[in-house]
Amino acid sequence: MIEAERICIIRLGALGDVVNTLPALDALRASYPDAHIAWLVEARWQDILPDPPRLDEIVVLPKREWLTKLQDFSHLKSLPGAVGRFVKRLRARKFDLVIDFHGNLRSGIAARTTGAETRAGYAPKFCKEFNYLFTNRHYPVESRRVHRSERALALAEAIGATRQTDTPKVDVREEALDFARGVFDEARLTTRPVVAIHPGTSKFGRYKQWPVERFNEIIRLLDEHGFAALVTWGPHEYELAVAAAAGTDAAVSPETNSVGQLAALLSLCDAFIGADSGPAVLAAAVDTPPVVIFGPKDPAVYAPRHPRTRVVEIPLDCRPCSKRDCDDPKCVLHITVRHVADAVFALLNEMEGN
Repeated sequence: MIEAERICIIRLGALGDVVNTLPALDALRASYPDAHIAWLVEARWQDILPDPPRLDEIVVLPKREWLTKLQDFSHLKSLPGAVGRFVKRLRARKFDLVIDFHGNLRSGIAARTTGAETRAGYAPKFCKEFNYLFTNRHYPVESRRVHRSERALALAEAIGATRQTDTPKVDVREEALDFARGVFDEARLTTRPVVAIHPGTSKFGRYKQWPVERFNEIIRLLDEHGFAALVTWGPHEYELAVAAAAGTDAAVSPETNSVGQLAALLSLCDAFIGADSGPAVLAAAVDTPPVVIFGPKDPAVYAPRHPRTRVVEIPLDCRPCSKRDCDDPKCVLHITVRHVADAVFALLNEMEGN
C-alpha cells in the first residue's frame, strides 16, 4: 500500500460518475483511517459528497467562474490571477498522494498542479486525452466494460485499499431533507406511495431521452393503481416536467438549488422512473429503487447499483454504442409504455410483498 497522510481524490464530475466513485472513497477511508482525505470536484456536485468522517475536505474547482471570465472580455484580464490563486491554495494543502479517478486532460492537469509527489491514475489504455502523462503510477482496469463503480474501486484497490462495498451511498443532509419534507407537505404527497418521475437527461444525453408523452401515460397508469407521482427536473427542464405532468394529478417539484436537494426529494420517494442518467444513479444511492430506460449505453457499465434496479431495454444489433448523437434513436423509441409499466409494477408489487 502506498503510504500517505494527505490524500486528494480527483473526480470532477459528472453526477453519476461522482456517485459511483463513493465506494472507492469508502475503501480508502477504511485503509487510511488517520489520513486527511480531500476530494477535488466541480462546484455543482459538491453537495452530494459526504461529511467527516467519510471525507475530511471538499476542494471546489471553480470551473464556471473561470469560464465566465473567459467569455466576458471585461473580466478576462482577471482570469490568470484567479487561476494562480487557486493553484497556490491547492499546493498549500501539501498532498502526498493524488488519485485521479477521472482520467482525462483536465483532471490530469489538476493532479499535476497539486504538486503531489505520488500521482496515481489509470494506465494509458484506460484513460483519455493523454491523462497518463500527468500521473506517475499507472494501473490497468479489468476491461472497458467494467461498471463505473468497479472501475474506481479497481484503482483504489491497486493502490492497496480494501473494498468495503460496491454500492454507492449518498448521505442526505438534514437541511436538504427539511426542504424535501416541505415540498411533500405542500404537494400533499404524504398519503400515498410516491414515484419520482425524471423525464430529462443532461444536455449531452438528449438522444437518450424517452418521449415525454410516454412519461405522461406512465403517470396516468400509476394514478389508476393508487400511486402518486412527483416530477423532478434539472436545469432547463421545467417545461419538460410540466409536459410530463400535464392533465394529471402529478406534482411538479419546485426548482432545486443543489443536487443535495434533489437527493433529498428522491430519498422520500418509494421508486424512481427515468432515463439512463445521473439522477437514476443518485436515486439508487439514496436507497430509492430505480426503473431505468436504457437506450444506447451498456447497463453492465452504467446501470445504477441497487439490489432492486430494473433495467428496461430492447436488444438491437447497434447497441450498446458510444455515439454522442443519433438521427434514429430506435433503441429508445422502440421502448413502449407497456415495457416500462411492466417493469414498474413488477418492482412495486415486489416491494409491497416484502
